[in-house]
Amino acid sequence: MIPYRLPQEKETLLHYAELLNDVTAKRIIENDAIRNADEATYLAQFFWRMVDQSNIEDTTSGNNSEYILEKIIITLMSYFRSSGYEEQWERVSDERP
Repeated sequence: MIPYRLPQEKETLLHYAELLNDVTAKRIIENDAIRNADEATYLAQFFWRMVDQSNIEDTTSGNNSEYILEKIIITLMSYFRSSGYEEQWERVSDERP
């Protein structure tokens, strides 16, 4: 299980999965687990798409999602590491501009 520390973490991930119309990310998040390296790569890519989208939303709405995004990244990095998918997380993160 993904070890969320705050309920808002999962809620935020699901919000962005809905907003981005990403059924694959939604399924992974609802399952609370990564089952293989492909899902790990996909969820890492989704996280960074979510960050990009949150920056757009924050700019237009005046909200600040930085706090919850910091909590989510800590949770996901820890989960990827403990589940043996740290390589996928690092590769996707390193590909960011």
